[in-house]
Amino acid sequence: MNNKLKLGILGAGGFTGQELIRILSRHDRAELAYLTSSEYAGKKLVEVFPALLTPGAETLAFSAHPQVVGDVPKLDAIFLATPDEVSLKWAPLFVGQGIRVIDIAGAFRLKNSEDFKSYYGLDHNAPAALAEAVYGMPETSRAAIKTANLVANPGCYPTAALLPLYVYRDLIDFSKPVIVDAKSGTSGAGGRKEKDGLGYSTVYENFRAYKTAKHQHAPEIAQQLALFAGQKVSLRFTPYLLPMYRGILSTAYIVPKAAATDADFRSAALAVKEPFLRYRASVDSIELKSVQHTNFCEFSHHFDAESGLVEIVSAIDNLMKGAAGQAVQNMNLMFGLEETTGVY
Repeated sequence: MNNKLKLGILGAGGFTGQELIRILSRHDRAELAYLTSSEYAGKKLVEVFPALLTPGAETLAFSAHPQVVGDVPKLDAIFLATPDEVSLKWAPLFVGQGIRVIDIAGAFRLKNSEDFKSYYGLDHNAPAALAEAVYGMPETSRAAIKTANLVANPGCYPTAALLPLYVYRDLIDFSKPVIVDAKSGTSGAGGRKEKDGLGYSTVYENFRAYKTAKHQHAPEIAQQLALFAGQKVSLRFTPYLLPMYRGILSTAYIVPKAAATDADFRSAALAVKEPFLRYRASVDSIELKSVQHTNFCEFSHHFDAESGLVEIVSAIDNLMKGAAGQAVQNMNLMFGLEETTGVY
């Protein structure tokens, strides 16, 4: 009896799609049944990404993107590693066909459709699906993810910033501004081709901020912080491009509650019992090499008595915990599997 989940990936040729193939082709309960790519349609996986080939996947090939929902075979779930407008179109159609969706694009993360239009440049034309979508951060929304038909996989920067802020949420004075600056490798820009200003040839021997005051992950971070705080939170977010391929190092500066101490922050961190969160004793020990190619988020804090601020530093792999790894973690929860399956 085959008890494997039949899975599809829309947009399997991009950076995130490749990571999904790598994880799912080795997942004990996954059967990759449908891969689409605008560039690689008609080609076998072994021709395009031979390093991803595993026993039993020799005949796996890329299809063209579907034109109608009837083009898609019967699946248990599908991952959308596509541009936002593609996810916006297809996610409700798949859900309507009984296919559970993990959307790795940003189409269903922001609950405010005006924010979505402002930051993504698109009108949100699927309000029912938006209302149904569950924000897919297991550490904060595990119960809701388990029963969801549509999961909005968090963005990479929000994942890196929000996970430690969630750990420390009861110790933060959210009436004061939260400042987040985060540095990402070039694959954090998404896709599979170098874009002007975002590719490695541009960032080599360089380091700069980009999309300041207009990055689409800023309202996502603010939205989730408001849920942690029970009130609107003032956020200043600045992203930077690192001259490397993968990884995000995030630093948040917060004002602690008046009675909070360094020991309180340490106790909160040590109390965490999450499979993919790892606390380190010093912010100096947080580095990208410790998390690259893993689904872990490592974090620490520095309580600065002189400034009155607490510095919170975290690191993730943007293609794993920031995208494909977290997406598979969500899939595991949706189908009653141990959430670490395939991503530990």
